[in-house]
Amino acid sequence: MKEKAKGKNLRQLSESTYVYMFPDEEDIANSGIVVTDEGVVVIDNDMLTVDQLFDILPTMTDKPVRFVINTHHAFDHTSANCIFARKGAAIISSKRCREEMVRVGEYNFKRWSDRVPGIKKFIEEKGITLAVPHLTFDHELQLNLGGERIELSYICHAHTPGDIIVYLPKDKILFGGDLFLMDAFPSVREANVPNQMKVVDRILEFPVKYYVPGHGRITTKRKDVIEWRDCVNSIYERIDTMVKDGKTLEEIRTLERVMLIERPDWGGRRLLSEAFGEIYQFLTGPATRSR
Repeated sequence: MKEKAKGKNLRQLSESTYVYMFPDEEDIANSGIVVTDEGVVVIDNDMLTVDQLFDILPTMTDKPVRFVINTHHAFDHTSANCIFARKGAAIISSKRCREEMVRVGEYNFKRWSDRVPGIKKFIEEKGITLAVPHLTFDHELQLNLGGERIELSYICHAHTPGDIIVYLPKDKILFGGDLFLMDAFPSVREANVPNQMKVVDRILEFPVKYYVPGHGRITTKRKDVIEWRDCVNSIYERIDTMVKDGKTLEEIRTLERVMLIERPDWGGRRLLSEAFGEIYQFLTGPATRSR
């Protein structure tokens, strides 16, 4: 093992596991790095930070990246897949995640290119293309590499149709993708919120030393995940009650100010506004209830 990598965006959680993170950048996903004697496993990736990640890896090990795990299909968690694949890494996800990448991956590339200045030019300069997972599973998969065991679990459509829990039992580290966040309102654009809360409940059953969300800070405190779950539950239940009382979306949106006052330091404020509309549609549209 080479000298340990250093940097303000890198946090070491155990002898073998690191998180490359940008807690002040809401749209940039955290990446997990598991270093073993047989190669490296990367958990989630973002094309905006992948060059920096490859600068750091040689300071940690001379072994190649063998596997990349996608916790779900979102652009900011998978957009550098092609770069890892070109270097020989195998991409792993749930079956549903791969299906979603096939279905909407090209659209997501276009959406982000239109939304974020410079993304389109970056994609063209780097030759970045959609790269879907090579290996998929339905419910559970164990990846064993260099003495490290990584347990992957798919339960149901939650934050997206294909979210997985990534758990390292030896060091009790859990990567949740965007199944939970820290200090931020949720994105529910593709979510089944009741299912997502059930999956978070399952996460809370694991013995965990470090909870690593898809964005934001890492926590060692189970109560932080519970607080986030309870907040999302509260948003959903308040909207549900108002829908049952026959309130319009415009009337329901008056709750947004209440939620912002209750969580003044939380990020993702635009996501909260989107969440009200998405949850309202979920509750009033019978087709979406069965997602």
